[in-house]
Parts: sequence; C-alpha cells; structure tokens
Amino acid sequence: MTVSLKQSRTFSFHDGTLKNEAERLVVWWYGPIFKNNRLRSVPKIHIFLRTIDHENNLGGVMRRETVLTHLGLLRIGSVWEKGVSSSRIAYEERKFSVSFSPGGWRIVTLDDLRQSGRSLYTAFHDSNYLPQKNQHKTYLIEFDLPDGKHLLIPCTEFFIRVYGRSSEIKRVLATYPWEEVKKRLYRPLDAPASPGTWPVKFTYHVHKHDAILLAHMLYDPYAKRAAKYIYSQFETSSTPDEMLLKATPWFQGSGEISVSGVPIDGGNTFLGLQILGCTQPDGATIHREREKSTTIPATDGDDAPTQFPYHQLQDIPDVIDLTDDEEPDHGSSWLDLPEDEFVILGKPRAVLDKRYTRKNVPDTRGVPVPGDETIFSTGEPHGSGKGVGQASIHAPITLESQGFLRDMWNALLYLQSAYPETIRGVSWFTFEDGFSTSPDPRLISLEPFEIDEEVETSVANWVYIDTQTKVPRGVLVVRVHVLDQTLYLMEIQRRPPKPRAGGSEEASKPPSYKGLVFTLSHQGSFEQWLRQVLSNVRHVEGVVQKLVGHCPGFADTFKHPKSKKEQIPCEASVLNAFSKVSIGRSDLA
Repeated sequence: MTVSLKQSRTFSFHDGTLKNEAERLVVWWYGPIFKNNRLRSVPKIHIFLRTIDHENNLGGVMRRETVLTHLGLLRIGSVWEKGVSSSRIAYEERKFSVSFSPGGWRIVTLDDLRQSGRSLYTAFHDSNYLPQKNQHKTYLIEFDLPDGKHLLIPCTEFFIRVYGRSSEIKRVLATYPWEEVKKRLYRPLDAPASPGTWPVKFTYHVHKHDAILLAHMLYDPYAKRAAKYIYSQFETSSTPDEMLLKATPWFQGSGEISVSGVPIDGGNTFLGLQILGCTQPDGATIHREREKSTTIPATDGDDAPTQFPYHQLQDIPDVIDLTDDEEPDHGSSWLDLPEDEFVILGKPRAVLDKRYTRKNVPDTRGVPVPGDETIFSTGEPHGSGKGVGQASIHAPITLESQGFLRDMWNALLYLQSAYPETIRGVSWFTFEDGFSTSPDPRLISLEPFEIDEEVETSVANWVYIDTQTKVPRGVLVVRVHVLDQTLYLMEIQRRPPKPRAGGSEEASKPPSYKGLVFTLSHQGSFEQWLRQVLSNVRHVEGVVQKLVGHCPGFADTFKHPKSKKEQIPCEASVLNAFSKVSIGRSDLA
C-alpha cells in the first residue's frame, strides 16, 4: 500500500517514543491512556505507528508509548525519521457544518461501526484504515451531516485540538479532580463581573487563547460538565491503567469544523484524522486577564508555590529532547513550542484584555544561560538539579479570511459585540436596500463608462472587477454609530491576484487601496455625496485621497495595517479608521 506525502513544517524532537527508532515511521492511530508511574503529573498514552519506506509503501503496525501532552506534535499522518518530521500524509481536507448540541452527535466505538455493517475500507490506500484487531479500540465522536452522511473523529484527537490551545489544559483536565483543576488554572478575580461579561483570570502556565474554554468552564455549566467528565473517567474506569477516553463537545450550537482524513464506508462517512480548525461558541464578551509573573525562590515539596518559569529561551534548539520520564526543575528555563496552527472558522468570539499602566521598573527576572538544560518536560516542576527545563506546547491560532470586504464587515460586527455600549449600530448601505443590518452585506456596483465617454482605456477597464466578463467592481459602504458620532466607511473591491509570469503558482499581490472614512455636517446630504464619490472614484482609479477635499463634512483616508494582536482580520484597519476621527480603542472601553 502506497500513500502520497506532502511537505510540512520541519520539526525535530527526541522523546522516548522515537529517538531509538531506526525505521521511518508514520503516526497512524491513538490508543488507550494510562497512568504514568514516573512522571505522575502527565498521563501516558499508547500510539500506533506504521513503517513507511522511502517509496512511501506502508508496512506493519507497532505500538509505542508517549505522554498525552506530546500528541500536538505527534499528529496522525506525520512521518518521522530519527526524530525528525518534515512531511506528512496528504489526506483529503474538508469542512463540515455540524451541530455541537446533544442530538447532533454521539459517541461510538469501532465495534459499533462493524456491528452495524459499516466498513472501514477506504480507497485512499485500497485497504481498511485499521486492521480487524481489538488493540485499536477507541471511542469516536460521530456527527450527523445535513446530507444524511456522517463525520467520525477520534475522541483523543477532538480532546487534543478542541479543548483549548495549550497542552497544559489537557494535562490538568486529565490528571486532577475539579477542585485541583481550578487551583492550577484560575486566579481570583480582582472585581465582580459586570453584567453581560465573563471575566476570567488565569495562570501563566496556559496560553492566552485558552481564555474562551476557561471562561466557559467557569460560567457555562455545560462546559464545566464536559471538562469534569475527562478526569471522572479515570476515577470510574474498571481498567484505569488502559482507559479509553471519551471527549464530548464542550459547547452547544451549530458551527463548522475543518478536518483532514479519508472517506470510508463507500463515501457515506468521512474519518477525520486531523482537526484543522473549528467554530468558536457565541456568548458574552470575555474579559481576559493573566496573572503577572514573579520571581520566587526555588522551593520544593507539596506546598511549594506554583510559579511561572521565568528563564524563557528565545533561541529554540534544532533538536528538542522531550522527556516523558522526568518532571522539570523549579526555576528552570521555559521553552514555548508551537504545534500545528488552529484555524478559527467564522466569527471569532469577542475577547478583551485587561490593560495595565506600565511603570518604568527594571526587569528583575532571570536571564537564561544557554545550555542550562538539555532536556525538557511538560510536567509540573518538582525538585531541582536534574537539568530538566519546562516545555509549553500550544497550537497558534490563525483566522479564516472570507475576503477583504467581508473581513472588514466582520471586524465591525466583532467590535460592536465587544463594545456594545459605545458602538451602538453597524449597517451596510445600497441604494436599493437602504441601510440594513442583515449579516450578509451587499455591495454597490460601480457604473461602467458609456462608449461615447472620453476616458483612457485603463480608467474604463478599472471599473470592472473582471475585464473579460465585464463584471463591475463593487463598493462596500457602512454606517457606524460610535459614541456620539455617525461615521461612514467606504471600501473598494479588490481584483483577485493573478498568477505570476512563467507559470509560477505564486500569485502576484493584488492592488492595495486605502479606505475612506467620513462624517457629514447634514445627514440629508449622504446619498448626494455618495453618488458623487462613486462617480469620481472611477476617474481616479480608486485613489480616494484625491476625493476627500469635496466632502460636505469631514473626510480622510486610512490604511489597512495588520497586527499580531488582532482577534479578527481587519480589526486593526477598523480601529485605524476610527482614529481618523479621534476615537481610539481606549475610548470604546
């Protein structure tokens, strides 16, 4: 059986699972979880690998052990050779609309599938994905699809990828009862929650993008039950040394989930082996706060304070030696390891950070000395002098772009949900519809020039988004009521990028246009002024800064910067537009 591979981000680490393996291996399946008798703060798990030769022919199955926190790196389909992975199986990628509410899914086993006559055969490699052996026992989530078909996802994969972004969340939920979970993940709030908000303060051991799950676990009983259920399975399992994990959705409602995997059962079921992204749940605005790091003398024992390792290594070694047998030393270096990105599908949840006034105080934290630690662990600090640093593994998020104009509209809706008291209304406009708050905005089509109008060819062609089909370019016009002002934003539709000369698959960068923001002295002049702008913008080929001087009010242009702090694409662009009328983010809060 031969499979196709694709290049992936090269990652190298030597944990006990792979460092002594001479053969080329591909991660194939996740098995039971069991207690770790040496590194007690991290459960272990059986994983199944298959040999794969350099012609990509699959061989036999072998079972190895690793810790639960390493699965974000040991993704199903990743190919490893001497501790290095730079390729993975080229599974089919699909996006599905599903219901995360009870009734839209169920927990099943492989035996359930076989007993109901459903085949695990896949044409992907002309065989059953899993052999008919009991050693591959596992639980899976089966989602019902609108077309009567089904989506299957291993529960372990769902837990690793959907229960927060950091490995620390998974470690704590699988290791401790609920009261201990709260001690290790949360810190007391400084003030009571404001109406309509979910404030959450958490430790430095988890990632900032864990805030949504942490807030739901604190305020949403449904999420709390799902989270508590993880550890309770260890308590009630008749075979705690080889427990099969059930992980259920922790929020309700409809949404999307993006996976890669293989079709099985004659195409009636899709087996999702890797979760690539997922919808975030709707709900109250989350106010996110992280505890401040402090320098604490290294101590040991059961009553030792939990501290954030303050020696953060900036230069990640080429080879990461991760151990599943030792816990990190107190006060050791801290290494942040990114796993595969996680795509946020649809509208992101409104999450606001508590902002501090920075004081001019020297940084007294320790400075790392290269080579202090040679191995790293994802467990809890215990003891010292072992030369073991602390590793934090997390999945960086990336935001799904829906096209520039839609991203601008979504960013406005996101900011309105984040600041409902100051952004009181967002609506789009067309001459046919008037102002509308419909979630799907419509564009105003530019009017093509008449044949007898004397304009240059480049000007006449600019009006079209596609000069071959003669489809006119569109313009998004939005009205925003913010504070005591009524603002109007105008954005021009971009042409899709064209392939570079020579047949290169890399596309050329599409033209960049500034946005137009304006206010009016008299609201009754809106349509007259807009018609004038839409006519004149054609003659200047989208250079809107040439039009601002004729506005019956105030007008300015704004650029579209990108920021790493964006919660949603184009958030920085909208805030830049607001700044032109002297409204900053601090004014919105």
